[in-house]
Amino acid sequence: MASESAMDLIARQDWLERAAGATQPVVNKTFNAGGIAGRKIKDFLRGAWFGHPLHPALTDVPLGAWTVALVFDVMAEGKGRKEYARAAETAVAIGLVGAIGAAATGMTDWSETGGRARRVGLMHGLLNAGSTALYGASLLLRRRGQRRAGRNMAYLGYAISMTSAYIGGHLVFNERIGVDRPAQ
Repeated sequence: MASESAMDLIARQDWLERAAGATQPVVNKTFNAGGIAGRKIKDFLRGAWFGHPLHPALTDVPLGAWTVALVFDVMAEGKGRKEYARAAETAVAIGLVGAIGAAATGMTDWSETGGRARRVGLMHGLLNAGSTALYGASLLLRRRGQRRAGRNMAYLGYAISMTSAYIGGHLVFNERIGVDRPAQ
């Protein structure tokens, strides 16, 4: 299956293991430095109060907002109406705010992974960071009146975010991240 060979290729990347080995301890030390408060924050970000992982719920905000932006961008291009362009810009901004929460919860979940899932999870996070950066650039370009360049950045960001979402689904359904958690 093509998707499995792509995931296998990602999982075999030594540089991802080195990067994860350097990054994951920093995340965990940050929570640990907070003592009891750090543990409570980590539990909050993991969704202990929610009854299941919080990250999947929060990813819907940027993905949904950026899908709406895509639709409005296509409509703005086709009809040339400014209200569609403004709606797309607003949706991009909402997605960026949502991406902050998704990143914080995702990094928290990732901090407890190991092996293959840790490498694939890091790639998922890197793709999301890249997509978010493209959407940030898109918003800046739009606000400077460079709407076509802003839309193009968003189109590329959308393709990357959908790729990352696919990898995120793989992490849940194949690597079982966030699925086999102890009762909270």
